Amino acid sequence: MEVVVEEALFVGVVLNFFVLKLSALVLKRKTRLTLISALVGEVVSLFAPLFQIHVALRILLAVLTSVVMLCISFAFESWKRFGGLLGVFLFATFIFGGACEMIESFAGSFPLFIVSIVGCVVYVGCVAVYKVVFKRVRRDEFVYKVKIVDSGQEVVEEGYLDSGNVLYDGVSGKPVMLITFEVFKQIYKDIPLSKFLTKGVDLSSIKNGHYIKINSVGQGGRMLVFSVDEVVVGGEKSFSNVMLGLSFSGFEKSFGKNILLHCDLV
Repeated sequence: MEVVVEEALFVGVVLNFFVLKLSALVLKRKTRLTLISALVGEVVSLFAPLFQIHVALRILLAVLTSVVMLCISFAFESWKRFGGLLGVFLFATFIFGGACEMIESFAGSFPLFIVSIVGCVVYVGCVAVYKVVFKRVRRDEFVYKVKIVDSGQEVVEEGYLDSGNVLYDGVSGKPVMLITFEVFKQIYKDIPLSKFLTKGVDLSSIKNGHYIKINSVGQGGRMLVFSVDEVVVGGEKSFSNVMLGLSFSGFEKSFGKNILLHCDLV
């Protein structure tokens, strides 16, 4: 019996540790004394069944234990943030417990050490999913709908705001919004890619077209810049006589967008 209790204590501490770390990751908080907090929670969990108390009191005890664990592991900032932390902690506890119950329903009862393995797998899986979702949400925060208007025609694309784009036109002094050839050919349909490859572009056919020297945004050499009548960003901000720069650096592969916005144009 003593071995079982020790094994149960170890497994419980491991699961509590994962729950605390997952809660900290989701809310971007730092933890302290995590192992002590996990141990306190599991000691209460092990000894609570020894007392004949009502189910409602057991639930209340579980919540109070969670509060104590969070007070040990996290610095108090405000009641609102603490309430959010408690909600995430209880939900994470439910995820770990639900995963074990689901496996048990299919495979039957299993040794306690398997529970710790299941908990480890669930933790790694949750962290991986969170990072993928967070990365996508973070990326979408910098994506804007962009409408380019020139000579009566409109081009609508999504643009990515990149702090690394600090390019300015040396002639007009205006910020330069980078575009790929996919966007360029929607504005100037009669100029094929082969003209750029053979250096045979007639600048007189492009509005205010000229070359500037560049040494940023992953590219060196010269870049063709030209102006368009208007650019509308996010459906709200409108800019007149905007300079666009035709880039062959391949930034669309990194950002997934054909327009790289300048911070001055957002």
